[in-house]
Amino acid sequence: MTRKATIAIAMGWTLAVTCLRSARLPNNFSTEHWLIDYRFGFVKRGLIGSLVALGTGLARTRPSEGLIDTLSIVAFAVFCAAILWTGLRTIRRAQWSIEVVLAVMVFLSSPFIVMSAHLIGYYDNIIIVLTLVSLALVFNGRTWAGAVVQSVAILVHENALLVGVPVFCWAGWLTMRQAAPKERRPLALLLPLAVFLLLTVRLSTEPHRLERLLTEHLSTFPFVAGTLADVRVPHWITISFPDSYRLHQGHFQERMLAQSLIGLMLPSLLALLGVVLETQALAAVSFESAAIVAICLVPQSMHLVAWDTSRIWTYSILCAFLVLWVDVELRPARKTLSQFVVFVSLVALFVNAIATTPLMDGLTDRLNVTTRLLLYAPVIVVGMVLGGWDRTERRAKPSPERVTLG
Repeated sequence: MTRKATIAIAMGWTLAVTCLRSARLPNNFSTEHWLIDYRFGFVKRGLIGSLVALGTGLARTRPSEGLIDTLSIVAFAVFCAAILWTGLRTIRRAQWSIEVVLAVMVFLSSPFIVMSAHLIGYYDNIIIVLTLVSLALVFNGRTWAGAVVQSVAILVHENALLVGVPVFCWAGWLTMRQAAPKERRPLALLLPLAVFLLLTVRLSTEPHRLERLLTEHLSTFPFVAGTLADVRVPHWITISFPDSYRLHQGHFQERMLAQSLIGLMLPSLLALLGVVLETQALAAVSFESAAIVAICLVPQSMHLVAWDTSRIWTYSILCAFLVLWVDVELRPARKTLSQFVVFVSLVALFVNAIATTPLMDGLTDRLNVTTRLLLYAPVIVVGMVLGGWDRTERRAKPSPERVTLG
């Protein structure tokens, strides 16, 4: 078996094992979201529900729990395929660099993927796929089309503003910096922000009326009617951002300083960012290194208005992976990576295998530590072999130069 085939198989195996740890059907909170639409007003997270309502209306039926489960599973399958495609694309563009291969493996075994499988039915999978599409469009010089896709992502779920838009703007800025003045489209980067501001203004008008109408609408569906009072989706859909901030005020520091979560996320972040910062020979204090770190930390500001702490923490790992993809697509490597970066990735792989990601709804990892180690063992072995192979190649070539990635 060739090295490339081994890497591709190892990627698929890693993703499958990581998803197996926490995959479940949609919970009540996510199920209710698929029933929210625009018939009572322009509310946040109403786009998907409107499409479902339109489709079922044309079929002369109503949304059912089975339909929502099916759509959620399909959305997650598309998400997995898109993540694998992006990982393979990144590795190919990096000329099958061992450091990039290991960084992608770290991402596929990371707490972010564990949480993504746990959140089947949530809109996270959809906005991430849309973000990947928007970045691919930017790479092909279609910045306005990418901005439209990113704006759609905000209509799907407003957290796209902090998860996808920063890295989209980073890719757009790098692209414009390389383009001729006439080909630059800086205004396109503002379109997602304009859509978000429109949502914000709309939420400030008649929130109580909208909440009542949405509650009455959801109560007509027997499979969610019994949990409306506990789940309160209409309330979280219609609450304004200032009111949500006041509700969570005083908890930001404890969420940001959660040592267990910092320790869980840090290995994956170091592995992914280590590749980006070292290949570009960026100084510890520079505009570009500060921008990259900021992109990865911006999602943590969600702690100001949201309670699902462990879910929010994993977004930083996603952003680091997206930054790596942008870096490989748009900027040639300036230097060869040190063996230390390989070591960090191998350590991160091991930590991801043994660490337990805090899940929601009181659930825990489906696989115990021993089972996880057995299932991840082939991946860790492949990583160690690749790392050793890379070290041998470096010794054979005293002054190697990585092929540019452009």
